[in-house]
This record gives sequence, C-alpha cells and structure tokens, in this order.
Amino acid sequence: MTKTVPAGAGAPATGRTAAPHVAAALYVDLEGLRARYECRRPGCPHRLEGPVYSTDLAEDGKPIGVAGLKAFIDGIKTAHLTQYHGSTR
Repeated sequence: MTKTVPAGAGAPATGRTAAPHVAAALYVDLEGLRARYECRRPGCPHRLEGPVYSTDLAEDGKPIGVAGLKAFIDGIKTAHLTQYHGSTR
C-alpha cells in the first residue's frame, strides 16, 4: 500500500512552527589541529573567533599544541557569549 504525503508533511507534528535556529557553529578539523567558532546570532559584533591552530605560539613562545586547542574548544562558547552578548546561554 502506498500513501501520498504532501511536500514538507513527511515529519510528525511536534508543536513547533519553525525549525530551530542555529545560534553558533564550532568547526574542528578531524586531525584536531585547528578550530574556529562562528556566532550566528543576529547583530553579533564579532562573528568569528579563531581560527586557532595547534602550532600557534603561547606567551612563552612554545606551540600551544593539542592541549591549547582543546582549551579554546572547551571555553570559546562561554567566553564569546559573556564578552559579546552578556550571557552564557
């Protein structure tokens, strides 16, 4: 038995009127060597954070390595929202 469904009506109703908005994107390469954060909130004064590379130099002149890259990834959302949007959500 075949059922005809109008275009766009294939998913069950969830009570939502529109698709959820993507507020930000965090891009990390598969090798774990670089990352960047892109804010997509309307009116954001600083849309792009990074890119940060594992070969970037720390204050002591040594490469930040994977640990420095992980620190960027772990803290960027909170740091960006606090600095530019006055919130951590």
